[in-house]
Amino acid sequence: LDAREWDEAAYRRGILRERDLSCRTLFRAVFYDQRDEPDPDVLLAAASSDGSLASFSLSSCIASSASAHAAPQPAAAALVDPVCIVQAHSGPVYDAKFYNDPIQPLLFSCGDDGHIRGWRWHEMQSCLLPLSLQGDHVEPILDLVNPQHEGPWGARSPIPENNAIAISKQDGSLFAAAGDACAYCWDVESGKCKMTFKGHTDYLHSIAVREANHQVSSLF
Repeated sequence: LDAREWDEAAYRRGILRERDLSCRTLFRAVFYDQRDEPDPDVLLAAASSDGSLASFSLSSCIASSASAHAAPQPAAAALVDPVCIVQAHSGPVYDAKFYNDPIQPLLFSCGDDGHIRGWRWHEMQSCLLPLSLQGDHVEPILDLVNPQHEGPWGARSPIPENNAIAISKQDGSLFAAAGDACAYCWDVESGKCKMTFKGHTDYLHSIAVREANHQVSSLF
């Protein structure tokens, strides 16, 4: 082994990356529908337990995988860097959904910190910064926070987490399944809570919208 060109910094970065990947959980992956784009690529957004949102190009992933398997000694798996990565939440990101506006598509995310944030998808995809400088380089266009409940002597409850979101593009609403046994309906344009659905006795795990019948379904 020739150690004259040993890169200690690169070795440390590799060890830290492997350690990070081994303990990270992917909670949600969602495809971006861009059938109307002139040069479509299959794009994927991933929500992880470290609070990050990452976007991937599947064509780049396939190309990297093919190159790895074509090597004389192919690796077990090819690691592909994301196109963009954003530190979206201070805790795990549990869900992500696209709001497919033809002019400005948005990516919404929710997580353990009780926030729902909207991100400009094209801004994420057009980032020219190297991955090492990404994270806080994109600001959310919308930041919604679940309400806190008031208890005895004016004490306020912790902000309940959001476990899942659903979008009704028909009336511009976003629905959230929260950890306080409530589901919330938010207006995407104004950022205000339009309605609170109560009735469950434990935190909600998922939520779905049936636009044709104006129905909302939640599970705990």
